Amino acid sequence: MAILIRDYETRSTLDLPDVGAWRYSQHADTDIWCCGYCVDDGEIKLWLPGDPVPAEFVEAAAKPDWLVCAFNDQFERLLEQHILGPRYGFPTIPIERHRCLQAAALARALPGSLDGAASALKLPQQKDVIGRRVMLQMAKPRKPRKGEDPKAILWFDDPGRRQQLYAYCKQDVTTERELHRQVPFLDGAEQALWILDQAINDRGVYIDRQLLDAGLRIAEQGRTEIDVELAKITEGEIDSVHQVARLLEWLNAHGAKLKSINKENLEKALTNGLPDTTRQVIQLRLDGAHAATNKLYTMRSWLNGDDRARGTLKFHGASTGRWSSYGIQLQNLKRPVVDDIDHAMAAVASGSLERLRKDYPQPMSVVGDVTRAMICAAPGHRLIAGDLSGIESRVTAWVSGQQSKLDQWRRFDETQDPMLEPYYLIGRSLGMPEEKARAIGKIADLAFGYQGGVGAWRKLAPDDPAPDEHIKRLQYRWHAAHPHTKLFWKTINDKAVKAVRTPLRKVQSQRPEWRHVAFESDGSFLFMRLPSGRKIAYPQPYLRTDPERNTVSVVFMDTGLRGWSECRNGFGAYGGLWTENVVSGIARDILADAMLRLEATGYKIVLHVHDEIVAEVPDEFGSSEEFLRILTTPPVWATDLPLAAKVRNGPRFCKSNTKPIEPEPTVAPPSSNSEPEYVDTREESEPEEPAPEPEPEQPAADNDAPAEEPPHRHNSDGHVHGDAEPKRGKMVTRWLYENPPDQPNYLRVDKHITSDGKRNFYQHHWNGTTSAISISITGTEQSGSRALKVPMPSERFCTGFPGSRPR
Repeated sequence: MAILIRDYETRSTLDLPDVGAWRYSQHADTDIWCCGYCVDDGEIKLWLPGDPVPAEFVEAAAKPDWLVCAFNDQFERLLEQHILGPRYGFPTIPIERHRCLQAAALARALPGSLDGAASALKLPQQKDVIGRRVMLQMAKPRKPRKGEDPKAILWFDDPGRRQQLYAYCKQDVTTERELHRQVPFLDGAEQALWILDQAINDRGVYIDRQLLDAGLRIAEQGRTEIDVELAKITEGEIDSVHQVARLLEWLNAHGAKLKSINKENLEKALTNGLPDTTRQVIQLRLDGAHAATNKLYTMRSWLNGDDRARGTLKFHGASTGRWSSYGIQLQNLKRPVVDDIDHAMAAVASGSLERLRKDYPQPMSVVGDVTRAMICAAPGHRLIAGDLSGIESRVTAWVSGQQSKLDQWRRFDETQDPMLEPYYLIGRSLGMPEEKARAIGKIADLAFGYQGGVGAWRKLAPDDPAPDEHIKRLQYRWHAAHPHTKLFWKTINDKAVKAVRTPLRKVQSQRPEWRHVAFESDGSFLFMRLPSGRKIAYPQPYLRTDPERNTVSVVFMDTGLRGWSECRNGFGAYGGLWTENVVSGIARDILADAMLRLEATGYKIVLHVHDEIVAEVPDEFGSSEEFLRILTTPPVWATDLPLAAKVRNGPRFCKSNTKPIEPEPTVAPPSSNSEPEYVDTREESEPEEPAPEPEPEQPAADNDAPAEEPPHRHNSDGHVHGDAEPKRGKMVTRWLYENPPDQPNYLRVDKHITSDGKRNFYQHHWNGTTSAISISITGTEQSGSRALKVPMPSERFCTGFPGSRPR
């Protein structure tokens, strides 16, 4: 069996992390600088645009015993699908013969970047650091030099940089080959799941573009309003809620005494005796920095021309095997708090902040509430969603042999009596009244099930005023009711320690009720074997002894918030952590097993979030009953595990029967990129701390200017709605109108806000021709004029609200 390893270097005017691999690879401006490749241990070669298709690629496509692989293979595959094939004649290699080195590294709990994985394993071949800087330069347009056309799109393409880039690309292939020598491909079951993951990502989720665009219009209105008010209060020192460093400095200078301006700190500060102006600034920051509304901009950037967002799910994003998200972060959507989601959607759909404010005192929060509703089914289809109920509680009881808890879940599933639900029963056993029993019981089960105590309780119930001693008493009562789970914590930690102490020996409990969870170490990795047969990896394990507590724990390297570092700051794992990992891993395997069955039955999955699966099917296909039956069928390795789920179906990813309005089809000029575009006009936020480097291996950008640049006139020339004075203040929004009533062709309007809150509108007329025009998301027809986004080499145009005067 031959293995073809390949790596592409690209350039574009789009930014890959901002738009996602699918949209990046489909864009007309994205192109290839070079391809480095090798077969097995053979010579590393280089292909350049204009060269013949390499014989190795032709042979790999023709011979079924060949495999192709890359680090983050999805990116290379999409480049081949959208660029290498159509433009350069590369053959298509079936997905069944693709292998992903990134997925293999993540399955070993290694960092998700090639340089991170190579560094963690101390490979003899590492990434080229100097070459990486050159790659980043060449990945996006450079600034015009003196004497060059200031409106042209230009690249760093001198011979010296090209040679450095080619060397960098070949070194990436060398590093990937060395990585494969130490990290095997996914096994058969996980490889089949990865292939399904690729299909789900390629399918994407359908987005209600009209509702999204209306929400963005409101967000723009609200942001401008808040920023103007902020500039007034601070006397021009701060003119955006996203200026984090300036806000922190200003607030501390006015009595706040904050270390950071996260939501928790700001809300706590409001309870202190602060000056009115300081309280106003804090409230403006809270109102204007809604993460849910910020998500709308990302959603719009990832949206493709067919109103679908693709490539948002990250396979094996967590070390236990669970998925995480790219871009839109679909795994972290805000749950609506409004009572009537349909009414909220109607208010947001108006696109008017004033209209929304009539019904809701916190309009920006409501815009965030309808984010889930923007995910919907395509015309002629519906969504069927199923969410496994109480899965962590069930699996914890099952894997630890807590039979009394399993019996409670079975009785509840049979009767559906809310007074027999285990969460309710736990709450009552803890002395809670009926109205609070379920909520408190669930918090107790989640907080104490993984050996947690007061700290875990506080995280789940931050507003609980109960003293620590009261929570400790609840903890002891929970322990008394779950003796097998408590014993499991100690035993599983002992088995992990023994496996590290005696490498190459399989260590497991002989008690059948503990489901044969086993450990084994090869010296480089500790593996936890789950009932499904899959293994969770723990890199570079060693033992740590605490003489004061007379305990021994396993320390391993982890990719947590602190980057590649020792787990728990070097204190190592404990029984509750191992239990959480095994429960999370089993729950993931149950979900994955159901995904494969549902997909095979014709339920096309478009999204899955934690323990919920969402399929998009034709209106006449399937039923909720069948979906539920397939979802809750236990795997063959867990036939005695009671499963239950709640299933709903409808047009949206929320409890609503309101269907999206089908957009009217638009026809773009043949030479244009028909994909609608929206340019985010928000200022770049000042980070509270340095942001980590993005994981995707390839950089981001966009490219290729039209062959001929049309003439422009860039003066504010006395148009009836324009300010002719010299420009003042900061530009916050830009509009472009087609066929304004008193000027030919196109009108651009720039909105500036000065420090005293004054708004000025400066106009520019363009009497050239466009090579690409697409109706903007905020454009509506009025008096024969439409707001458009027209991509031009020298400028980025955003859109706003047409009318006699922008507001």
